[in-house]
Amino acid sequence: MSAGGQSDEAGPGDLGALILDYHPAASAEMIAAARVYEERVTGLGHRFLDAVDAALATLRRSPRLGRSDRRGRRRWLVRRFPYVIIYRIEDNILHVLAVAHTSRMPGYWESRDSAKP
Repeated sequence: MSAGGQSDEAGPGDLGALILDYHPAASAEMIAAARVYEERVTGLGHRFLDAVDAALATLRRSPRLGRSDRRGRRRWLVRRFPYVIIYRIEDNILHVLAVAHTSRMPGYWESRDSAKP
């Protein structure tokens, strides 16, 4: 991910893939969760980040896989971890609004979505 919040991971083989744009708070919460996992078990934080990366790679190729809500936001579960990626698709950008724990503070991230209902 670049400093501006966008990922420049698309390469020649990813011509149809979306650009990732992380809300700053989504990036911070993903890193915080990885640190907690790493403190519990060495290597688990890296496995968490790998699982998030794999989920995002899937969504970049097939962004409509995630279940949509009335406001057009989508959610996709992270394999093997109790986290969900909340995102919105606009043009060729996949906006990551949150990397949220599935059973803590539901909807806390809603203020991050600046799109009109």
